[in-house]
Amino acid sequence: MARVLIIDDQRIPRLTVGAALQEAGHEVVAEADGASGLAKAGSWAPDVIVLDVHMPEMDGFAVVERLKQNPRTAPIPVIFLTATAPTDELVVRGLDLGAYDFLSKGCSKAELLARVGVMSRIKRSNDELTALARISDTLLRTLDPQELSRQFLEQTLDVFRADAGLLVVARNDGLPAIRVGSGIDPSDTLFELLTDSLLMGLTGGEDAEILALAELQGPAGALIRRLNLGSGVAVRLDHRDRPPSLLAAFTRGKDRFRRESDAPLLQLLARQATIAMDNALLHAQTREQAHALALQAEELERAMGERSRFFASMSHELRTPINAVMGYNQLLEDGTYGDVSAKQRDILRKVSRSASHLLELINDILDISKIEAGKLEIYYEPTDLVQLVRDTLTSVELPAQAKGLALTVRSPEQVRIQTDPARVRQVVLNLLANAVKFTDEGEVTIKIIPPQPEPATPADGWAEIQVTDTGPGIAPEDQQRIFEEFEQADSGVTHGGTGLGLAISRKLAHLLGGDLALHSQPGVGSTFTLRLPTNSLNRPQNTAPSFSNA
Repeated sequence: MARVLIIDDQRIPRLTVGAALQEAGHEVVAEADGASGLAKAGSWAPDVIVLDVHMPEMDGFAVVERLKQNPRTAPIPVIFLTATAPTDELVVRGLDLGAYDFLSKGCSKAELLARVGVMSRIKRSNDELTALARISDTLLRTLDPQELSRQFLEQTLDVFRADAGLLVVARNDGLPAIRVGSGIDPSDTLFELLTDSLLMGLTGGEDAEILALAELQGPAGALIRRLNLGSGVAVRLDHRDRPPSLLAAFTRGKDRFRRESDAPLLQLLARQATIAMDNALLHAQTREQAHALALQAEELERAMGERSRFFASMSHELRTPINAVMGYNQLLEDGTYGDVSAKQRDILRKVSRSASHLLELINDILDISKIEAGKLEIYYEPTDLVQLVRDTLTSVELPAQAKGLALTVRSPEQVRIQTDPARVRQVVLNLLANAVKFTDEGEVTIKIIPPQPEPATPADGWAEIQVTDTGPGIAPEDQQRIFEEFEQADSGVTHGGTGLGLAISRKLAHLLGGDLALHSQPGVGSTFTLRLPTNSLNRPQNTAPSFSNA
């Protein structure tokens, strides 16, 4: 369940909303003014804030503005409460400031719980992703086994908001096991008894389990009762060459942990920690153990693949509700449910653009995840690059015409190669869309160069598709960076975009056996060159001879 902070100067709404949330199992704290609410938000770290719009001294808008200025409270979803149905002006102002949703104080209990539930899940997912990135960074950067264990346990407990925890990692170098605890002293005589009891009670393997702490008997149960621990989750990892490892987190509240989400997350963290710990131990050993170090590097790569699959799975789960939002939004904009004013239609279009941008980001993340996991399939077939480019141009003709840009194709009548037309089209469309987006006047030229044989391999030629614009150009220091994920040469938000298009395009070019390079001169324009082998069937594992960015 979630932590919910209610900020409302009126006593009755505080009590009724709080009672409904508490009855549903949420942990609730209520404050009667904006200043007190801000202080509590900073110290208590709620999952969701339910905030009254109209309050004396500091209204809800001022509170949201202050929340978003604080890095600690900025990610917390805010649901505005209004005495009546919110007006368009209220909605626009609230969304601009960073609020997530609006609710009328007269809404049903079911609607309140549903909205809070959605926001808490979003917050929890964001927190877990941030924590996973932070933990991954710790695991990769820290090589001292004891320090790595301590930092990992602290960060894991932060993810679960646990009150106590322990980590026991057996070593394979003859030294005593690494034992760290938080809220539990590893030097306590009962610490070892507790870990032994947990290890014996767990089934082993790699599946985390929700712990029935109340059923623990003997010294282990005595320690649990002495520490006033009510619930826990733990995972035992068995190893072929050493005793099992153990990771556990505990809280004082009962039924705090959820089997469907907490156990798999702890399981993932434990696997990553085990791999990182092995790398740290191997780093401390002699050069004769290099073979063992290589094996652990393979395990780390497997873990990173699992992370990519996790992101891909998360992205799939997000696409369905976003598509639903876009569909209903279009019905509203079309007037299906009644007349829509010009102002309302403008708001609906803003929502549609935001949802489309989010869907674009999710689709890009899916492609990146598939590429990194080696799951993106390439289908080769005879392809006419000239026809492919002309077909793709239709997707950018309207935005080019709106900006007064000329689109010019320079090519022979036909250039046929063996490649995957869908993936080539994806790269070309991204290059054309970027060229139109970043060019304010002038033209965009597409040049298709027929296959030119390499001297060393005369049987295999290389075709090129060049996209040249008359835009602002790209500074030399940015020309390599723009091919990295979530990077753009324009660091502002003027042109939008996900910052993934060029990264995906270069990865696709490599998968096709080719390359993607850039030549750009600030103030003059840019040329992106996609180079593809004539017969990709013969070179799925070979890349084109590299040509550096000029």
